[in-house]
Amino acid sequence: MSEVREMQMEAIPSDSNDNNVNVSTSESDDDMVSGISSDEDWDCSIGLEWYQAAFSMVVVVIGAGVMALPQLPTKGGLITSFIIMVACAATITESGLGMWKGIMAGNGSKKNTPGMMKIVSYEDFGRTALGEPGEIVVVVVQVFFYLGIAASFSVLIADAVSHLSQKWLSPEDWLLPLFPLFALMSLLPNVSAVAKLVPLAVFCVVALCSLIVLKAAMDSQRWQEWPDIEPGSLHHMWPTKFMDVGSVVATCFGAFGVNGNVPSILCEMKDQRKFPLAFKTAMTTVFVIYAAVMGVGYWGYGQFIQPDIVKSLTSFPDSYNQALHVPYKQWTGPKAKALEYILSSLLLVKLLVGLPLNLMVIFYSLQTFKYTRNYVPAGTWANKAMRVVIVALALAIARAVTNFGTLFALVCSVFGPLMQCLMPLGFSYLIRKNVAGRPSSAYRRVLHAFLCMVALFTLTIGFWDSLQPVIHPKAAA
Repeated sequence: MSEVREMQMEAIPSDSNDNNVNVSTSESDDDMVSGISSDEDWDCSIGLEWYQAAFSMVVVVIGAGVMALPQLPTKGGLITSFIIMVACAATITESGLGMWKGIMAGNGSKKNTPGMMKIVSYEDFGRTALGEPGEIVVVVVQVFFYLGIAASFSVLIADAVSHLSQKWLSPEDWLLPLFPLFALMSLLPNVSAVAKLVPLAVFCVVALCSLIVLKAAMDSQRWQEWPDIEPGSLHHMWPTKFMDVGSVVATCFGAFGVNGNVPSILCEMKDQRKFPLAFKTAMTTVFVIYAAVMGVGYWGYGQFIQPDIVKSLTSFPDSYNQALHVPYKQWTGPKAKALEYILSSLLLVKLLVGLPLNLMVIFYSLQTFKYTRNYVPAGTWANKAMRVVIVALALAIARAVTNFGTLFALVCSVFGPLMQCLMPLGFSYLIRKNVAGRPSSAYRRVLHAFLCMVALFTLTIGFWDSLQPVIHPKAAA
C-alpha cells in the first residue's frame, strides 16, 4: 500500500526546477532515454539510485494486502489465481511505465517556463492532464481509497489485539475501545516521528511473509498423512464458476498497487531515465514474494484455510473430515499458541505504523485541496475535528464489514482500477498529446486497450463479486 507516501511528500523540495528534464514522448523506453538532451539536465549529486528507488517501491507495495493472498485460490483456484496475479502485475507495471512517460513529457515541456510547477504528486499529474477537473478526480479517488484502506487496517488491528488479549473481546468489539488510540494518532501534526519506525514495519512484514511461507510449508506435510483424505479434494485448481474470479482480481489490484507513489518516487531519483529498471525490478520482486505467500499458504491449508490466516497458522485439524466439516474452534490437531502471539505482534506493529501514514494522505489532500483547504487549515480546531471524523468513518466501515479480505477486495475493486490503470494511462495520453508527443504504436494501443478491459472487469465483475459477502454475509460464511 502506500505507507511512505507522506514521507515522500515532505521530502519534496519546494523549488524542484533543478530536476527538470527535456524529453520527447516517444514510444519505447529506449526512445524516452534518447529524447533527453544530455546528462546535464539532471542534478545527479543528490537523490535515489535506481536500486534505492526499487527498494522504496517494494516497501510501498508489500503491506496488509499480503494477508489476503493465501485465501484467493479458495474461490479462484490455484492456477487461475496465479494467472490473475500475473495479469494484474503486468497491468499495473505497464500503466506505471505509461505514467512515467507522461510525467517526463509534462516536466520536460515546462523546462523553460518560469514559475511552472513540476509534477511531483498524483494531484499534479491529474492537473497537468485535465486541469482542475483532473485534480478533483485524483483527490476524490484518493480520499475514498485511503479511507477504505484505513478501515481495512482497523479490521486487522482489531484482529491482532483480539489474538493478543486471548479473545477477551471479539475483533468487532475491540473497534470501539481502539477509537481513542486511533484518534490520538490522527492528531499528530506530522508523521516524521512515525516515519522513523518504517524500517521496523518493513522488518515486521518481511518476518510475517517468511513465517507464513515456512509454517504453511511445514503444515502441508501434516494433511498428507491423513488416512481419510480424498485425492484432489483439498485444493482447487480452477474456479467453480466464472464470477468467483472477480474478488481475486480486485484483491490483486490492491495488493500490487504502487502507481499512486510513482510521481513522488520519480522526483527523488538521481537519474529518472532509470525508472523503468527500478520499477520492473520492484514489481518482479513483489511478484515473487506474493506468489510464494499465496501458493505455499494455500497449499499448506487448502480449502480449510481460515479468513484470518493467523488462525490457520496456529491451529490445525486432526483429520480431513474435521478440516472440512467441524468448526474451527473444535479442531483437535496441533496448536502453536506462541506463534499466535508472535504473528499478531508483528502484524500489530506493522499496522500501527502504517495506519497514521495512510490517514495522513487523506488529511494532506483535504488541507491542500482548493475547495477544502480554507475550511480545515492545518493546526485549527476544524482540522482536528476533520481528522477525528475521518477516523470515526473508517471505524464505522470496519464495523460494517468485519472481514478483512472482503473489505479489502471491495475497496480495491472500485478504486484500484482507477488509481492503478485507467487514470495513469488516460492522464499520460492527454499529457503527451498536449505536448505534441509521438502517439503510441498500434501494438501499444492494443495492449493498453486490453489493460483497460482488465480494469473494467475489476470495476464491474470484481465489484459485484466482492459485494456479495457484504449483502449476504450468512451465505458467505
